[in-house]
Amino acid sequence: MYAKGFDTQTLETIRKWVSDAHRIVLLSHMNADGDACGSLLGLLLQLDRCATEAVSIIPVLPNGCPRNFTWLPASDRILNGDTQRTLCEQAIDEADLLICLDFSQANRIDFLQEALLRSKAHKLLIDHHHSPATEQFDVIVSDPDISSTCELVAWLSQALWNCRYMHREAAQCLYAGLNTDTGGFAFSCDQPSCFEAAAYLVGYDIYPAEIHNQIINTFSVNRMRFYGFALSERLYIYPEQRTALFHFSLADQQRFGVSGEDMEGLINYTLMIHDIEVGALVREEVGRTKVSLRAKYDVDVNLLARQLGGGGHTKAAGATCYMTYAETLDAVGKLLGINDKTPLPQ
Repeated sequence: MYAKGFDTQTLETIRKWVSDAHRIVLLSHMNADGDACGSLLGLLLQLDRCATEAVSIIPVLPNGCPRNFTWLPASDRILNGDTQRTLCEQAIDEADLLICLDFSQANRIDFLQEALLRSKAHKLLIDHHHSPATEQFDVIVSDPDISSTCELVAWLSQALWNCRYMHREAAQCLYAGLNTDTGGFAFSCDQPSCFEAAAYLVGYDIYPAEIHNQIINTFSVNRMRFYGFALSERLYIYPEQRTALFHFSLADQQRFGVSGEDMEGLINYTLMIHDIEVGALVREEVGRTKVSLRAKYDVDVNLLARQLGGGGHTKAAGATCYMTYAETLDAVGKLLGINDKTPLPQ
């Protein structure tokens, strides 16, 4: 069980907000990952059973559900901010309860943050990242020591409703996010509650092997060939600094027809190398550059990401940099202490 538990007053407030709401909007962050999609849909599917038919419940993602998570139950209900911006902003404006999942700052929902901040609705944050923006939300349920927002939703919903509304499809969504945010239970799973939550969700006959198959074994031919290119030509290893770096220009990505979601998990290859303690991935986008950081042992990459205007967890963090690709590479190189170093030959 989740040892820290939940404040009684917080639980009472959430129950009242859900009970009184006529229009609930669930939000998660830009470039949604498994934890974002899983927590959004896992809570949505429980609220479907909790609320009356008169209540409208709308899930929103700023740039939609990634292809590799469209198999999740109810993913077809998600509004995509990129293609349905007016509908998303209208839903937020008309909501009387906003539930924000898996992000700690409003800027993580990008162009939808203005609608969130101006909304008069009750704002509930459920998250596991460091330093939540307390002034942006009315009630915050947050624990950076927990494995994932999906795990937190599993325990919170149990505390709120005593498992009354949990069911197989909701459990599938939550397990998928718990699995992906721990890298298949390889990191961010130091607390017994992580495995207890997994056991609790597996108890709903979710077939974890099939979920693993849906998450991992979905490569396109282009993505597989891109991984070969990435490992042979875009992986830079600095043994003395115990650091490894991938970086990709727009031209690299266009050559193979891949996008950011196709690189999900690629950064983990850096930490498979013996004695490498920090891995980085820098990816050019139109008008900005994305940075992902991973670590093992005692390195805290959250502190590094915050220097780039981002954040995250101790072992997994990232940032969106509104600098050129070259400028971002230089900034990351300075943080990692590799700018004047020579990597191993390709």
